[in-house]
Amino acid sequence: MDLTSLSAADAAMRQRSADRENGGHRRAAVIDIGSNTIHLLVADCLPDGIRPVRDLRVRARLGIAVADRGALGAMRIRAVASVVHAFAVEARACRAREIMVLGTHAVRAAVDRDALAEAVETTTGLQVHVLSPEQEAALCLAGAALGPLPPPPFLCVDIGGGSCDVAAVDASGIRGVTSVAVGSGVLAARDLDGDPPSAAQANHTAARLERMFQAALPGHAEFAEAVATGGAARRLGRQFIDEPGTTARPASQLLDVVERLLRSPSTRWPHPVKAARAATARAGGMILREIVIRWRVPRWRVSPHGLREGALARRARGLSLDAAAAPHAGAPHRHGTEGSGGHRRA
Repeated sequence: MDLTSLSAADAAMRQRSADRENGGHRRAAVIDIGSNTIHLLVADCLPDGIRPVRDLRVRARLGIAVADRGALGAMRIRAVASVVHAFAVEARACRAREIMVLGTHAVRAAVDRDALAEAVETTTGLQVHVLSPEQEAALCLAGAALGPLPPPPFLCVDIGGGSCDVAAVDASGIRGVTSVAVGSGVLAARDLDGDPPSAAQANHTAARLERMFQAALPGHAEFAEAVATGGAARRLGRQFIDEPGTTARPASQLLDVVERLLRSPSTRWPHPVKAARAATARAGGMILREIVIRWRVPRWRVSPHGLREGALARRARGLSLDAAAAPHAGAPHRHGTEGSGGHRRA
């Protein structure tokens, strides 16, 4: 047996030992470079789901930087690379066998995204998978599927910090994806300052959202329910104190709650939050409200799982991130205001 074979056999033996320590389950990590936050999730990947081991996040506000300047800039790129490095160290300390680094809207839209990918790879040795809107939608649906889902057809709505991806789901899977370049973080920072925002601000923002979604969402078949994912959606769902977050609720309840959150200071919410988080919850609520109105969806729910959980769930099933694309054959083309195409550093 040559040295290469010995090395491979030794590595396999060490990995079998690590698997025994983890109860025979594959442990993996995902680092999500999002528009609002950079997030680490380490989990054991089980046949029927995932078991979180470590969950950390750092607020980054990359979405507003890209929306204002079109680029992240050298200083912010160094800061992101430093956070990803620290998270990779933490993931390895948690004995993660695989670490995935994902970039969503803010990275995808930045003109200097290649510089960010290079900085992360130089610092950590890890490649950045810059997801297309279709890939984001597929991963969010895979995450939502870890919990209860309504029967198809339904909408899966991922409200990110810099964009909103709406996937139409039928019995065959994702039928089509619409991506709109408006997210809770950027909308909150630009249009909803104040706790609460003024009525004039709220009305102006609602009118702008209506125009954006009218342009981006053409007529489609009717859907009985919308399943919302993302941090802003989860913050919105926590304001319903009498029901679990995965319970389907009537659309009228969403409209009423969003109006109350827009009128009330966050200290008087059912679950009081800091003003900055309140702004993203209000923004996410307004985005979801507009989608429910535009698509005439009678019911909605918030999923506790999303993109990161979906990425780990797919890997647990042996599916690649690159395969997390796209509408099935015969699906309508994607509509939206954002360029398509995933990107990965080679």
